[in-house]
Amino acid sequence: MAAPIPCSNLKTAGIVVAVVEVVLCILAAWGLSSNFVRFGGSYFIWWLIGIISVVILLLAIALMLYAICRENSRWMIPHLSAQIFLILFLVVVVIIVTFLLIFQAYRGIRNLLGITDYYMNNDSTVVLGVLLIVINLVVAILECFFLFICWKLYKQLQQYEALRKGYPSDNLKRSHWTTVGKWPVDDKHGSPDMGHLYLYNQENAENSGYGYNDETPLYSNQQSRRF
Repeated sequence: MAAPIPCSNLKTAGIVVAVVEVVLCILAAWGLSSNFVRFGGSYFIWWLIGIISVVILLLAIALMLYAICRENSRWMIPHLSAQIFLILFLVVVVIIVTFLLIFQAYRGIRNLLGITDYYMNNDSTVVLGVLLIVINLVVAILECFFLFICWKLYKQLQQYEALRKGYPSDNLKRSHWTTVGKWPVDDKHGSPDMGHLYLYNQENAENSGYGYNDETPLYSNQQSRRF
C-alpha cells in the first residue's frame, strides 16, 4: 500500500495548481482579446463567453485558496465542479474538431471559432484545427492531473476536519485506529503512575542492583520518580 501523502504537501500542491491555472487564465484572456481585435465583431459572442468563463475560473481558484487557508473542504467544491466542466468541454471540442477535419468540413471549423467573416483558406484551417486539438488535449490532460490533486486535497481536508472535531468520520479507515487497553499490573510491568518501581521487568531490576521479588515493597509515585 502506498504511503499517505501528508496534508502539508497536498496544500502546497494545491497552491501550485492554483498558480498554474491563473497563468492559463491570463493566457486565455490574452488569446481571446487578440482574436477579438483580429477577427472583429463576428468574434464578440465567443470573446464574451470566454471572458465570463475565465472570470468564473478565477473565482473558483480564489475559493480553493480560501479553502486551503481555512482548512475547509466545502470551499473546494466550486473549483472541483469547474474543473470537471472544463475537462468535459475540452474533450467535446476535441471530438467535434476531429470529426470536422475527418469530413473536411473546414467551414464548420471556422464557424466553431467564430471567424466566419475572416478569410482563411482550407490549408490554414487544417493547421488551426490540428493546433486546437493538440492544445485542448494538453490542457485537458493537465486538468485531469490537477483534478486528481484537488480531489486528494479535498478528501484530506475532510479527514482533517473530522479529526479536529474529535471524532472519526465514515470516510476515515477505522482499521487504522488501534484501541489500547489498560496497562497490565504484574511483576513484569510497572510505571510511576501505578506506584511501582520504575523498573519494567525483573531482569532489569536484578541488573540494576534493586532486587525485585514478592517481598519488595511497592513505591509511591513520589518515591518512584527518584529512581
